[in-house]
Amino acid sequence: MLNLSSVNSINNNQYSYGVTKLNSVNSTTATNSNPIFLIKSEKNVSRNWPSFSALINKNGLRTSLTGKTEHDKYNTVVTMLDKKTRNELQELLKTGKLLDNSANDNSTTLDNLYKIATEKRVDGIDKETILKDVITTIKHPFNITQKFGDVPANLQTEVIQKERQQGKNISSLDLDVKSSTCPAASIEFNLAHKMPAEFARIAEGLSSPQMSVQKTIDVSGLSQGLMDTIWMLNEFQTEHSLENWKKLKVTLKPDENAIIRARIQNNYKDPDERSVVDVLMQSTFMNIGAQNTYDTLTDKRIPKYNQDDSGLIDIEKNFAEELATGKGKVCVTYQRIDDEGKLVGYECEQNETLAHIQNTLDQGDNVIIGYTYCDNDNYVIGGHEITIIGIETDKKGKKYFICNDTDDGVSSAIKYSVDELLPKIHHAGIPKSVLVDNVEFVEGWKELMQVYKETKAEQEVQIALNDKRLKVLNQAS
Repeated sequence: MLNLSSVNSINNNQYSYGVTKLNSVNSTTATNSNPIFLIKSEKNVSRNWPSFSALINKNGLRTSLTGKTEHDKYNTVVTMLDKKTRNELQELLKTGKLLDNSANDNSTTLDNLYKIATEKRVDGIDKETILKDVITTIKHPFNITQKFGDVPANLQTEVIQKERQQGKNISSLDLDVKSSTCPAASIEFNLAHKMPAEFARIAEGLSSPQMSVQKTIDVSGLSQGLMDTIWMLNEFQTEHSLENWKKLKVTLKPDENAIIRARIQNNYKDPDERSVVDVLMQSTFMNIGAQNTYDTLTDKRIPKYNQDDSGLIDIEKNFAEELATGKGKVCVTYQRIDDEGKLVGYECEQNETLAHIQNTLDQGDNVIIGYTYCDNDNYVIGGHEITIIGIETDKKGKKYFICNDTDDGVSSAIKYSVDELLPKIHHAGIPKSVLVDNVEFVEGWKELMQVYKETKAEQEVQIALNDKRLKVLNQAS
């Protein structure tokens, strides 16, 4: 039986995911010349629209527009797209993703594209750019990347001066970052892949003048009870209000510097770099997990529970994932790592870990995992977050995880041998329903987070004492 009291609160090592080396606590414009795919919806014309039931395909998805309002919205969006993106929009309609209403407010993908097309965007961001980004990303979610774009030389001085005026002593080197946003990029992928309408709704809100989106969350669907959830929201400094004893309203927003990176990508994006939507979403999810201390310019945050100022630790990613999707996920840690950062065992049998993943996939969810790199002596030296979207078995009976990696430069799914990847899995966000029969829920979020903070405080005292001893030795010599 997997005992959740042992997850990292016992081994006292918390690793940030999204960075190459990890430390433990111990240490375009629309082209009007192309044909436009308009769907007729003339005013004052009597029309017998097909019945709603006739527009549902065999998978239960609606694949045809119905009613004048939907046709008008579709036509408005189409007129702002280039030929390639129009074709992608048509594909979204054919596959049911355009009329998917998985958004938190029950709006469809089309509803939110229409809002992007007709309502003001934040200064410096083009409607056409956001429309293209959202449509293309939903059509090709494997294109999502965590690779930062560069800050052009002609803009660096201005950016640096503004930061220094706010007391931040940065240089051009701080702007040239290696991305640590794999946890956030994985959450973004999950939304685009599984919840296209909600992906479009969040993109619309983050690119609006308010640069935020509100989300109503059913408390019963989260991994924790109401009081622990509210405690976590306060701990993570997430703006929220209690609508009633069953519903919470939260506000998701990026850090204040996200707009700088977004505007740069709006005008200077190079191939294989993050899109404007990538910037806004990843900045938001990083900021949620980093307790509102993330800085998109430098890809750094102020660590609260460990010593690492890059990436997110497992429970931070899990918290951000819950708020982004509205779905309760339990942060399950599978590896047992000792105080020296050495992998010494596992919290459950490998076949049980595989069953957790398989059962989650069977429910229709993807599984975001964090896996570790170890040296020849089994000491953890790094980690990364990827998303498992399926498991397949070849003709010889060998199993493979089908995955998405936002940092591999590959715009398609990749395969990992189950035998190879399974022992490397450090943690995963698993629905509580999958775990209810085989996990003993010992500690709540509040207790676990308190252990994290106490551990960090103890380590900071130890570091201070070591620094003091070193200073005394230097003076003596």
